[in-house]
Amino acid sequence: MRYINLLVLVMLIIGVTPKMSGQSRNYKPERPAIESQSDKLRMAKGWKLDILGNWISNENAISDTELTEATKYSVPQNFKWLQFVLLKNGRQDIYALLYETTAYISAGQSERRVYYFLMDSPSYSNIISTIQQKTGETMTIHSSSFGYMSDSDGVYTANKLLKQMEQSILNAEKSPAYNLNLNAQHVDSEDVVRFRLPEQASLIKDENLKESYFETGLKDIQRILLPVSSQAETREFDLGNVTVSPSGMAQSIDDDIADRTPVKPQAEDFNLTDQKSVLPTEDSISNGIQNISLQDTIAAINERPTKETAIVSAPIAQLSDIEGWYLNSEGEWVTDNNHSYKFETVGKYEMRNFRYRDKDYILITRFEKYAGASYYLISKADYLNTLVALERSSILRFPVIAYAGIGNTLRDMIELSEKTIDTPENKDAVVYRSNYMVLQYKLSLQKNISRFFVFYQECSKYGAETSRENCNTKVSNKIKYDDEAMLGSDILFNKAYYESTYNNFMNFFRRPVSSNSLPESTPKEDKSEWDIEAR
Repeated sequence: MRYINLLVLVMLIIGVTPKMSGQSRNYKPERPAIESQSDKLRMAKGWKLDILGNWISNENAISDTELTEATKYSVPQNFKWLQFVLLKNGRQDIYALLYETTAYISAGQSERRVYYFLMDSPSYSNIISTIQQKTGETMTIHSSSFGYMSDSDGVYTANKLLKQMEQSILNAEKSPAYNLNLNAQHVDSEDVVRFRLPEQASLIKDENLKESYFETGLKDIQRILLPVSSQAETREFDLGNVTVSPSGMAQSIDDDIADRTPVKPQAEDFNLTDQKSVLPTEDSISNGIQNISLQDTIAAINERPTKETAIVSAPIAQLSDIEGWYLNSEGEWVTDNNHSYKFETVGKYEMRNFRYRDKDYILITRFEKYAGASYYLISKADYLNTLVALERSSILRFPVIAYAGIGNTLRDMIELSEKTIDTPENKDAVVYRSNYMVLQYKLSLQKNISRFFVFYQECSKYGAETSRENCNTKVSNKIKYDDEAMLGSDILFNKAYYESTYNNFMNFFRRPVSSNSLPESTPKEDKSEWDIEAR
């Protein structure tokens, strides 16, 4: 019996082994292949709303500043050309949006890249439908098959690009989602298409294309959906395939231009036999939207809206002729060009008018020589009310609405100011917070000298607004100085201060008011002249 069982086992092994080994040797997985490619779109106007509410345009790039040819590729939304490609992955149609750009890696180093965004046939058909309907509603295509080929890591060919796209298809479930946003509408007597290049879904800030997008004519987009042959530019990446329409249909665009001679049909390098790739025709799409009224269409269209944003002037005053003095450990007064100068250094102050939601503010910028800038936004009414005591006091505390320390830009400050002003006041607060720009100073009209210091105070009251105020004094958000404890006390001027002329100091801080708003100082009325002595 034992021999019979052994014989049966041997026969099973012999019978199964050829099938198993034969399958592993002969099995070849389907690989995607290029079926067709469209012409290339080489120009689209990029539009972006800047922080001041102005629309900024650049060719083939989206930025809120005007770009040069050298800086165009420093922003993420830019391209040299883009096109659509149809791939066959076995019996499956896969559409790819390809676009090429130059990416700056570091100073003096850049690389060419071809990006791809893969989508299925229904998604591509939705793009066609959205463009044809022109409702102004933004459509989003989702895909986890996204990546790029670079010329800095080997060959830069169509075969390499195909291999990377194949890998993206296999790893789609493990990859983050990317979105392609697009709409079409009728604006200023012209049919246009607006879009952004694919972006990671979790990072998209303008998914409805309200504040930034590429814009091009509808006919330009139709030409790359119904492509024709084109000559590639010198050294331009090209897939090397004969171009035919993904739908297998001839291009049909009514451009009111009659050909002088009949166009000869192109030689066909291949035929599309899989009818799944046929795109919806204009007639079939029109039947689906015939019940949409003209008013419905107009209501869905929005021109570039101008949101309410702050109006910020150019500098209206500058205090730059200042010199920092510091008493070092050897008992010598030194400026910041001395190695024993161990306090912060300021190069200048600037003042701007700031208007937002029909209210006026004063924006003061404090530029340090080596570290950056700090920004103070003050209500103009509060500024003028505080300034009344300019010649009766040695310290003025201007209530600050918004503050941005070193490491921020003017643009950051404007955004922060708008957000702070728009934030409703908490009526049920337990902790009452208030911040100040503190100006500490000594003045002498007779000697034409001003000695001063500007710093920031964060204060809070607990329980009620009438409670005792606790304040934290500091120069900036990121730099701490050993002598900051002296700020606000008279001993400061025995250790460190900035010095300018009396006239320049007064002209700067009194700039928001007219010459008649405050009384002119005279030698007898110079009540702020305290202990100004020679060093």
